[in-house]
Amino acid sequence: MKIDLPSQLYGGDPAGLMEHLGLRVDRRPSESAPVWEVSAKPADLVKASTLRGPALSRSRFDVSSTPTPGVPGGMPTNLSDRFNQLAQELDANPTLPSRLDRIIQMLVVVPDDQVPATIKWGSDMLASLQLTHDDGSTEPLFPRHSVHDIRIADIAYRWSKLPQVFLRLKHNTVDEIIESSKADPDKIAFQSSGALLEGTIFGGLYFAPLLGNLSPTMWGFGAPRLGQIIVYTFGRQIGGRRSGASRDPLDSLQELTYYNTSQGFDADSLDDTTLHKAAYSEAIDWWAGRVNSTMLDIFSPTTYVDGNGFYAPEAHQRWMLNLEQLLSRISAIARHPRDRTAQLMLMFPAMDILGDSFTGSNGIGQLMTPNRIQKRITAIEQRVPARIRPLIMAAAYRALTAATQVADEFFIPGPNPDATTESRLQQLWNARRNTTHGFNNNAEILAEHSGRLPADIVLVPMVYLLDILTDRQRLLERIRRTCQ
Repeated sequence: MKIDLPSQLYGGDPAGLMEHLGLRVDRRPSESAPVWEVSAKPADLVKASTLRGPALSRSRFDVSSTPTPGVPGGMPTNLSDRFNQLAQELDANPTLPSRLDRIIQMLVVVPDDQVPATIKWGSDMLASLQLTHDDGSTEPLFPRHSVHDIRIADIAYRWSKLPQVFLRLKHNTVDEIIESSKADPDKIAFQSSGALLEGTIFGGLYFAPLLGNLSPTMWGFGAPRLGQIIVYTFGRQIGGRRSGASRDPLDSLQELTYYNTSQGFDADSLDDTTLHKAAYSEAIDWWAGRVNSTMLDIFSPTTYVDGNGFYAPEAHQRWMLNLEQLLSRISAIARHPRDRTAQLMLMFPAMDILGDSFTGSNGIGQLMTPNRIQKRITAIEQRVPARIRPLIMAAAYRALTAATQVADEFFIPGPNPDATTESRLQQLWNARRNTTHGFNNNAEILAEHSGRLPADIVLVPMVYLLDILTDRQRLLERIRRTCQ
């Protein structure tokens, strides 16, 4: 990759900047070739360690160490009173949600050197929870729970800064930026869309779609820290927000709205008893490997080369944001099963991102048809290990069933005798999407359909996310086409 760097950058040491970014300098600038030629050094952005799980003969909490080099973490002193009050409230109400919150809060607030011990404390708390039967007998609630220490390398954050440097240089010279920094040393010089890329620091966003893939039930939770995510799996499903009393008073407002669907969430099709005892634990490890590959491809500067071999910062920035925004929307869909209108409003922009960027489709309609979804599922199934396939693919199977059910809601034949169910569905989905944006110049198809949508239809973006995570070559080819 060729890259044109001002000589004043990085204190007058552009080679040092390349080293800082994990890039290898293959050729320095010369009079005949006044640009840098660089390549990427081998790197792992995501590393996962299983500390406890049903497949391990013994726990391995000793391998979880304080991050090196150390990163800022823990709770500021001025918030200690507030935290202590929250901890007391959680301890005074020993429900399952309060126990999970207690673990998360502790992992977030303790300083780095206390994280390994706190991880074990959280595991011990899960192990101590008991399920009481009607006859008074008890058994462990989570006998197969697992614990995972996942680290996000800081090189991902550094890579995300490079396009910010080039985008700022389009507006100001290096000398102007230096003068501005001297006048206000606390102001960050390079921060183009920086707030939108904070997932590179915490990393929890990359695991939220997996942990929420059985929504409205759940099978694990995580606690994010700088450069680290601690994930606990239950080894079973538990009720998330499907039924029962809520501890959130805001949920009482739900009765003020009403949204009817033709089918409810399919929260029962995945039978825990058919899964291998380590399936939930192994799903975390497998997902971490897929996220690592995807982040390497999307965050590495060397992925983005134009037709002349030069670095393309605009494409780099755009694709990082594409991934972040897609994951944000899918994660939010999983978190809001009690508000199906909100889920649909999140689904449409998620499908827009997939259609416009990751698949290059002409509108979202063709991505929503059962034939297209089935084709992607068939391909994905070949890339997922058999032991975890039912769990990983659960959301995709539910999405396919829902997409098929949508066709049943056409209650009159269309005026075009040559129209097929697939073509009508494409028109329907494009029209439904357009009405959410305030225009409906192709809304005639809406008159032929009841308008009812199965609740699980909002899981369709998960199908294409799985496709992205498991087909590395297809993703790279799509990115490279957009750079030319």
